[in-house]
Order: sequence, then structure tokens, then C-alpha cells
Amino acid sequence: MALPRIVIVIVSGVLATASDAQNQVAFGVGMYAGSTIISLTLIWGFRIILSRDKLRGKELTPESEHQPDSSAKCFPLKQKLSVLNDTGVNIDDQTGSLAVIMLLSLIPFAIMELVDFIKIPYGILFTLVLSSVSLILCFAHQVWNPWIQARGLEYLKQEHLRTRFSYHVRRLAKDDLIDEHGNPNHKAFESMFIAADSDKNNRISAEELEHLIEKVFELETDQISMEYAKAEILTHFDSDKSGEINMSEFIDGCTKWLEKRKNVANNSALVFKNLWEQVKKFAIKSKHQKLTKIEKIMPRIMKQVLERQELVTEDGKADRERIAGLFTHQDGNQVIPKNDLKEFIKTLEFGVSLDHDTVMDELVRHFDSDGSSSMEKNEFVDGFARWIEKAIDHDSSIKDPKHAIAKFDEDSWGEIDGPMKMEKPKITILYVVFGVGIIYLISGAFIQSVIQFSNAAHIPFLFTSFVMAPLAMNTKMIIMALLNTGPRVSQNASLTFSEIYSGLVMNNLLGLTTLLTTVYIKGLSWSYSAEVLTIMIPCIIVGLFAYNRETYPLWASISAMLLYPVSIYIYYVFES
Repeated sequence: MALPRIVIVIVSGVLATASDAQNQVAFGVGMYAGSTIISLTLIWGFRIILSRDKLRGKELTPESEHQPDSSAKCFPLKQKLSVLNDTGVNIDDQTGSLAVIMLLSLIPFAIMELVDFIKIPYGILFTLVLSSVSLILCFAHQVWNPWIQARGLEYLKQEHLRTRFSYHVRRLAKDDLIDEHGNPNHKAFESMFIAADSDKNNRISAEELEHLIEKVFELETDQISMEYAKAEILTHFDSDKSGEINMSEFIDGCTKWLEKRKNVANNSALVFKNLWEQVKKFAIKSKHQKLTKIEKIMPRIMKQVLERQELVTEDGKADRERIAGLFTHQDGNQVIPKNDLKEFIKTLEFGVSLDHDTVMDELVRHFDSDGSSSMEKNEFVDGFARWIEKAIDHDSSIKDPKHAIAKFDEDSWGEIDGPMKMEKPKITILYVVFGVGIIYLISGAFIQSVIQFSNAAHIPFLFTSFVMAPLAMNTKMIIMALLNTGPRVSQNASLTFSEIYSGLVMNNLLGLTTLLTTVYIKGLSWSYSAEVLTIMIPCIIVGLFAYNRETYPLWASISAMLLYPVSIYIYYVFES
């Protein structure tokens, strides 16, 4: 997240002429400082408000719940205000440690202000070396002791679990997960619960939950452990903390996870938007009719059957004898009973909920060569063999029959399966490089345009760089903070604040190193004390507050958000 702002600072300074560099770097630094302040005030405060829960030590005991509170009758306002101190976010020790590291990352900033104040010769070079060494030490620490990355990975794993859950449950539900209006379909979740409740006691036990997780997730492919999935589902579904999940808890949990994917899709990343739009498309019956055509059914059937049995000979031809062995029961007329055919279809997973009777009718209609409205064994063998040969011939460059059939299925279902597939690491790295390249190309023109707009509209330059641009660049983070509504367990909230602190550690060290490098290379005068001090003050206030704290009360969120306009005023005073 620091890359866009840092690239803008580098490009605006290094590529500009000496006369333009000072103003352009000032704009980039102001935008970087404004973004840091937003993270520590608005986003930090929103997280407490929207993740609030009862604080540790503030829970009511069973006895106190039934005792009359005389002070509440006398001081109703005091009772209402007590929510500011009794609710908030529970924090773990590791989050406090990250707050301390954030404070330590301010040391190069303090040194820079000191050398500028007493006018030490080569002060910028000295601070640049100190900042660079601090950055390298931070990288080394994370390589040798990667607990900070582990915290970030744990945060991402929670979102990953919900995303994969939204994808996989479609395969198990008898009905669509959402109706034609885009709302969660509770009947689908109810059918999943009934299927998972093997002992029919209206509760999913720990053992039954493990069986459900094995069916829902592709644990190895999704890189999700059984223990983690089980703990997360119990945390978010088991509202009464009984260790089991009843039907209402299961429906509520599924609905909340699906709704969250919907909210993220409507307001955030394109991949989630595509995912949700794809799920909505499956709910429309006209689309289902297209998916039950033989051209869609057979590629998926062949791929799954070939994963279980060898139906192709060594010379690449369909093994008719083994195809015939797929159905061992038939009457004297060699007709495959429809019940057997339907049971065969039920063993298949199409990735969407298709009506089994419709699929069966389509197979019979296509394979029934004599018009008897039934499927004889020889008709099934002939039809299946024709489709195998068609799939093998689909791509002549693929010699392995199994790979050729897999490619045939991929091409047939690519539009449907595409949004659901996990991105490969190489593709993700390519996206990062491509995105940085785009920022590199447009950043100079972007800064010039904003400066010209500021001058033409007679808007103060410091307001444009410190307020308008940072708000625009952080709008997505603010929206995501607002979307994560509802009480969260303390671990989840701690991970959220850990993300903020660890991000600011890297922002501070990398940002200052980038700024000093640009100033030193271009021979610019140091005129960025206002930005540095404006970054340091909120970091120190929040860091000292978060140091060794187990809770963030609700009043702290109000104080943090009030710190934003105060920071703007401080910046204005220092800049003036």
C-alpha cells in the first residue's frame, strides 16, 4: 500500500527539473503525510466503533444482571455515557508490540529534525544513511523473525477463508445460494445443515463439522488447515459458545459471510465483484438452462469420471468395455434404469446447483438414438465414446488424453469457473509490477495537473496536497473500514490494528528514506519539517496510548477522529 505514494515522490523529484522538483516533492510528501494521518485517525477510529464489543473486565456477572442499579436510576446520563468506557476493542500483546515498533520507526524522523535545527553539515546525508540502515534492519528482522508477516498472513487467511467458503458451498447446496433478487436463500443453507447433521439431533457436532469442512473446502488446494477452518467457523457461527452449531446459528453465519462477500463486491475489488456477479448469474433460471445443455454437461462428466477410472486405452481411444462397466445393473432389454442414471449424476459436481432430473433428461435425449425415450447400455457406450474422441481431438497439441479432456472442460466452463480460481503467485507479481509501472508513467503528469488545478481554483496548496489527495487515495480503505460492521472477536480486531501499525512502520522508514534520497540527489533544500512533525505527533500519541494496553475503549475512537482536524491545523501552523 505504500508503493503508490512512494513511487510518486520518487518520480516527481528525480525526473523533474531542479526548479520544479521542490514544489512537486512537497506535494508528494504532503500527500504521504496526509495518508499516514488518515490511517491513524479516521480509519483507526472507525475500526474501534465498528468492531466494538464488551471489554475485558466489563462483562456483567450473572448476579449483577439481576441486581437493581440504583446509580442508573439517579444518573441516567452516566449510564448512557458508560458505554464509552465499557465497550470497545480487546487487544492482544502482539498488537501492542507492533505499536512500540511504530514508535521506534520515528527515531530517524526525530534525528532529521534535530540535525536540521542545529544545522549539522552533511546532516541530510547522515540521516539518509541512518534511515537506510534502519530500513535494512527492519527487513532483516522480518526475515529472521517473521512474526509481523505471520500477523498479516493471519489477517488475510480470515478473508481468504470466507471467500473460498462462498465459492465452495455452491457445489453442496441443493438450491441456489441466492434468489433471483440477489438475496441469500435460507433454504439452501437449511438443506446443507440437514445433510451435515448426520445424527439428526438438530446440531452440528465437532465431528460433523469436520466432515462438512472436508466436503466444503478443497483444503490442500485452498491452503487451509482443518484446525484453522474449524476454529474460525465455530468462532463466527457458534453464538452461544456451546461447541456445536444449531440450524439458526448455521443459517445466520452463512448469511453473514455471504452478505459480506456481496458488500465487498459492490464496493471493492473487481475480483470480488466478478465473483458476486457470477453467483447472481447462476441464480437465474435461463442461465441454468444453458448450463444443462449437453455441450456443458459432457465435458464436466468426462473430466470427473476420468479422474476416478481409466476410460482411455494406451493408443488414445475410448475404452468401450470400461465405459460399459460404469453401469452394472440393467434389465433384460439392456436399458439403464433411470434411478441408476440419476444416482450416477448425483455423484458428480458441476460447480453450480443443477437439477439432476434436467441433466438426466438431457443425457437421455442426446444419447437415445432409437427414439425410445430411454437409454440402453450400448447407446450410452456409443455416446460417451464419441464425446471422449471429440475431447481428445479438441486440441491436437495435447498428446495425453486425460490432459486433453481436462483442457476441453476448461475451455467449456472457463467463463463460469474463471472468477472462482485462485490467482497464481506469478500472475500476482506481474500485476504488482504492472501497477507500479502505470504509477511511474502517470505520476509526474498527475502531480502537475493537481498543482495547476489548485492554482486555477485558488485552493491553498497545502489543503490540496495534505487533505484532498490523501482522502482520494485512501477512500477505498475508509470504505472497507465502514463495511466491516458488527462485533468482532478480539483476535480479529487485534489483527486489524496490527495491519495498521505494521503498515505505518514500513511507510515511515521507506517513506523517509525515499524522501531523503530525492532531496540529496537533486540538491534540494530541506523544507519538510511541517510534514515530518505532523506525522510524528499522531504516531507518538497513538503509539503511547496503544503501548501495553489490553483494550481500546470507545472514547479513544472519538479522540482519534478529532485528532484529524487538529492535525490539519497543526500542519497549517507549521507550514505557515
